[in-house]
Amino acid sequence: MSSDVLNLRVRSVTYEAEDINTYELVDPNGGDLPPFTAGAHIDIHVGGLIRQYSLSNDPSERHRYVVGVLYEPGGRGGSKAMHETVHSGDMLKVSEPRNNFPLAGRAGHHILLAGGIGVTPMMAMVAELQSRRSKFPLYYCTRSPEKTAFSDQLTDLAAEGRVVIHHD
Repeated sequence: MSSDVLNLRVRSVTYEAEDINTYELVDPNGGDLPPFTAGAHIDIHVGGLIRQYSLSNDPSERHRYVVGVLYEPGGRGGSKAMHETVHSGDMLKVSEPRNNFPLAGRAGHHILLAGGIGVTPMMAMVAELQSRRSKFPLYYCTRSPEKTAFSDQLTDLAAEGRVVIHHD
């Protein structure tokens, strides 16, 4: 196994919305994980496949990675394997984080746009922008309230007018 593959324990599986779970991954010995930046993703080895999932938690958190996964029964198999076979306590092989979708470092204002499960990397971006005290709105489109991931985490920001959720 190469050095960039981590063996992580699934600490928890949380229902976020209809067909969407989050998976919290931690070092089995309680150690810190490699750092990541907002917009990063990891590869997860599951069901004989390797699939990429965006990290949704605050990049300042070194003790865990959190990914959101939409269950797609007709998909390529990764989400089905995650939803049907991965449980709290399981061990998963995971790559170190990579970021092909970083925030602009010098921008004074950001506009975040997300549709469906595409909100996952935006959650880490929201946390990063809040820590920078940067201005941003997040426009988030979903099919219905029942299919709106992270709605509990976005409630306060929506009340402040920083998040606009549209259902269609």
